[in-house]
Amino acid sequence: MRNLLQVAKFEFKENIRNKWIFAYAISFFLISSLLIYFGGNESAKIIASLLSIILLLVPLFALLFGSTNFLDSLSFMEVIFTRPISRFHYYTGKFLGLSLVLNLGYLLGVGIPILLFTNPESKLLFLSIQLLAYGFLLNLIFIALSLLIAVLLLKREAVLSVSLALWFYLYLLYDLLMLGISINFGEYPLEVPILLLTCINPLDLVRIITILQMDNAVLLGFTSAFFQKYLGNTNGILLCLSLLIAWTGIPFYIGYRFFAKKDL
Repeated sequence: MRNLLQVAKFEFKENIRNKWIFAYAISFFLISSLLIYFGGNESAKIIASLLSIILLLVPLFALLFGSTNFLDSLSFMEVIFTRPISRFHYYTGKFLGLSLVLNLGYLLGVGIPILLFTNPESKLLFLSIQLLAYGFLLNLIFIALSLLIAVLLLKREAVLSVSLALWFYLYLLYDLLMLGISINFGEYPLEVPILLLTCINPLDLVRIITILQMDNAVLLGFTSAFFQKYLGNTNGILLCLSLLIAWTGIPFYIGYRFFAKKDL
């Protein structure tokens, strides 16, 4: 455990000074401040806009930052494994250190505008804090995925290509796929296929869980309306949270298993 914490501390101290972390935090701060300050009392529109920005930036940055950081530390690994430290402690410490850095940048970038420009008694504050928590989960999920991709491929060009392709699929192509299924197969019972397809996209899970708590029918998409109709708000939210936790744990475990056997 001591080695694990030392690795996590080292990763945090090394990356907290990274200029891209500052750019990440400042970008969120500026965008969030403008959305909340000029959004007035339109809480639904503000949350929807914040949600779109978070779903765009958090996965993309986490995938690219996590995977390139792992590749850049390959030579350091050769040195550190000459010491009595297990691969589990190193891999877990790296995951925790990177996750802590990204979540700190995200917290400062989104959390400060929420505190500065949100009425403490408004519903917007409650929804914004929840959205902040879901962004934390997304950072964990995509750091785990970034490490998995880096461990499997180890080549920078391949890692960056797969990371961008994964982000592009989850953020854009998935919605087009769901729309195509709903249009072409709308006359068939789609409950089970839609549920299964939703489980393979953490971005859609965050979108669904946020909209379900807003109780705004205008914002309900096809999958969100399905969750509300067949699972109800409470059950749908609990299911989404469970799936998001699984999205963090499963890629982390698979990535570690490959890392434990990898010839570095």
